[in-house]
Amino acid sequence: MRSKYLAAMVLAAGLPAAALAAEEKADGVTQWTGDFGLGLLFKRGNTNSDSVNATANASRESAFWRHTAKAEANNQKEKDPDTGDYTRTAENYFASYKLDRKLAKDSKNYLFNVVTYEKDNFSGYQYQASYALGLGRRWFDTPTQRLDTELGPGYRVKCLEPETSYGSCKDKEEDLIARAAVKYYWKISDSAEFTEDVSSEIGQSSTSTRAETALTSKINSHFSMRLRYLLTHESTVPAGTKHADHQLTVGLVYTLK
Repeated sequence: MRSKYLAAMVLAAGLPAAALAAEEKADGVTQWTGDFGLGLLFKRGNTNSDSVNATANASRESAFWRHTAKAEANNQKEKDPDTGDYTRTAENYFASYKLDRKLAKDSKNYLFNVVTYEKDNFSGYQYQASYALGLGRRWFDTPTQRLDTELGPGYRVKCLEPETSYGSCKDKEEDLIARAAVKYYWKISDSAEFTEDVSSEIGQSSTSTRAETALTSKINSHFSMRLRYLLTHESTVPAGTKHADHQLTVGLVYTLK
């Protein structure tokens, strides 16, 4: 039964994409904009560890359509003081793509389609993937502030086995979910920006929440420094894993213009 729900949602996601090319020809499409971030942390002394965090964000908007894509990766290794060998202590990857269709030109309301994928080798799940669609509203959009909220149904799959899988799955949990999201942008000054991006997937088996807070300070026209805090929380987790993960990073960001 759930496979039928998934097929219907995938079809719904394809409908706006099929009309996208023809629509945007005469729609005043803007260029893709985005940024790439890299954070490195090397500890030597009482603790020897290497940590790398990379992020990428991209967006494009026209009169009726809005694309938003993001990807990130985090890896950390620590050295065993007894053996001298490095052991991986953190490894996770996340990607998402969202397509919005405004209900009318300059309308505050829009329909959204969003697909997400996450692989965290220390979460107890081999990967998690979801798709959701629904209604969003941009409450205000000024040169300095912007606020979006979204709500809609979706489908989620969490894979338990096999351990090395990125797509196939022998043991999985499937859920119909409700997705709620809030995204806020504040241009504090010409050289500083603040963003808050929170989303929750509420299902029968568990609720997954992802909250990202970032403060970006511009160095020049292309480079910035970014302080970023990421919280991920699972209401139900496999035995031996924690409900919440916290990640605080400081890194260099290159902005595409």
